[in-house]
Amino acid sequence: MNIRFLAQAEYFNCIHLKEDIILEKEYVEGVFDHLPKVRYFLYYLEENVRKEVMPHDEKIDIFQITNCQFESDYIYFTSYEELPIEGYIFNIIRYNIVDHTSSKLITLKDDATLYPDMKELKIFILDDSNLIVQRSFKHKKEGSGYEGFFEHNLFLFNFIKNRQINIGDENLVKNGIEYILPCGENSCIMKTGFSLLKNHMYDKIEKEDASVESLYVLNVQQFISDLQLERQNLVMNAIDQSYYDTTIAHSKIIDNYLIYSKYNFESEEENVIFYNIFSKELYTCINNTSLQDSLLKNATVIDETPYMLTKTSSGTQFFNLVTNEIAATYSDEFQIEYINNTTIISTSSEKNLFGKEKNYVNINKFPSKKIVLQETGIYLGAVSSNKETTYIFLK
Repeated sequence: MNIRFLAQAEYFNCIHLKEDIILEKEYVEGVFDHLPKVRYFLYYLEENVRKEVMPHDEKIDIFQITNCQFESDYIYFTSYEELPIEGYIFNIIRYNIVDHTSSKLITLKDDATLYPDMKELKIFILDDSNLIVQRSFKHKKEGSGYEGFFEHNLFLFNFIKNRQINIGDENLVKNGIEYILPCGENSCIMKTGFSLLKNHMYDKIEKEDASVESLYVLNVQQFISDLQLERQNLVMNAIDQSYYDTTIAHSKIIDNYLIYSKYNFESEEENVIFYNIFSKELYTCINNTSLQDSLLKNATVIDETPYMLTKTSSGTQFFNLVTNEIAATYSDEFQIEYINNTTIISTSSEKNLFGKEKNYVNINKFPSKKIVLQETGIYLGAVSSNKETTYIFLK
C-alpha cells in the first residue's frame, strides 16, 4: 500500500490516464456563446509538475471523443480555426503525453450552432490508425414529447491512409453506439442503443420507437477488419440486451469485471451485474431503488472479488457476492470515499473544545478496521496508478 497526499489543491476535476499521469480541464469563455473554450493540463503526480497542452491552440468540447486504447500514450481533443469567409473548421488532434508531440488526424467543417441541442458527433479512436465518426441528428415525433438523437450516420476512417468507409451495419445505424470502454490490450466493451433514463424518455417514447440496447465484448482488430469488409450485418455476440421497459442504466470497469445496472421501469427494480470479461462468470445484486439513487456507485471489486456496499444503522457493510456473506462493517462515523483494491479511504470529523470542526482522511487495509494512516484535511478526490499506489487530493 503506497499512499501519496497532495495538499493545497483547490478542486478535483481530473481523469486518470496512465501510471501517475492525470488530465485536468479548465473551462473559460470563448468565441461561442453556448460552448466554452477548454484548456487541457497534464499533471505528473510523482514529479508534482503541471503542464498545459498546446496552449496556443484554441480548444473546444464540441464533439465527444473516446480513446478506446488501453493505457494509451495519447490524448485527443478538438481545436478550431475560423475560416476567412465564414464558419469554422474543427481539427481532431492526437497529443503524445510522453514525448509531447502532436498530429492532426481529421478535419471537419461543421455548424457549431447546432451543438449540443440539435446535433451530436461522437468519435471513437480504435487503434493507431482507425477511428469511427458517428453523427446523430435530433428526431422529434409529432404529438409526443419524444425527441432525441436517434438517427445515426457512421463511417470508419483510416487517418494514416486517409481512407473512409461508410458503416452500413443495421444495428449500428439503427441503434447507434452509446459508448465504448477499453478493457484490455485488444479488447473493448461496446454498448449500442440509447438508455431510456435520460430526460425521462420512458414516459415519452412509444415501444416501437425504443432501441434495442446491447453490450458486447469486442476484439478491436477483428471489429476493424469486419468494418473494412463493409458487412451489413456484423456478427457480434451480446453479453446482455434490454428493450423498452428495461434499460441498461450505468456501467463501469474495475479489474476484470464489467459492472453494469439494468433498471426495470415497471417494477422499479435495479439489477446490478458483475460480469467477468475473461471467465464470463456472473454475479448479481437486486434491489428496489430509485432512478436517482443507482446502486452502481456501491459496487466494487476487492482482491478480484465482487462486493456491494450497504449503509445500515451500524455503518457501511461490505457484502461478498461470491460467499454471500458480510466480510466487514465500518463504523458510521467513517464515510467511505474511495477504494483501490484492498485500500479503503474514508473521511471523518470531530469538534474540539471550542466547537471547531477538524476533518480527517483515514486509510484502512481491508477487511481490517484498524486505521493505518490518518491525515488532516478536506478530502477532494483520489486516483490510483495501480493496485498499490493511491494519490489523495486534499484542500
